[in-house]
Amino acid sequence: MDNINREISKIVEKTGSKRITVLTNALKIDGFVYTCSDNKCKQVIRGVLTLQDAVVCKLSDYCTCDEEECKCNDFVCFKYKWLNIMQDKIVSFSILD
Repeated sequence: MDNINREISKIVEKTGSKRITVLTNALKIDGFVYTCSDNKCKQVIRGVLTLQDAVVCKLSDYCTCDEEECKCNDFVCFKYKWLNIMQDKIVSFSILD
């Protein structure tokens, strides 16, 4: 298991929540962290964070801001049952309640 997966797994275990938001340079991704069970960890790809029921939004399309306010549009996002994110592309993440 790679370092970022290990850290995310620790937080998921501690909080009891698998909901996550991941930011890359160009994307906002919401989903549920895939956790392996029954010794299926061999299926986890090294260097990849796997999410289930992921919603992917392009940051450039997601929010528009002017001097007074920002508006964000969830309708411009795409849904995926499974999504693999290369760990070296992750800028930040947050485990959500």
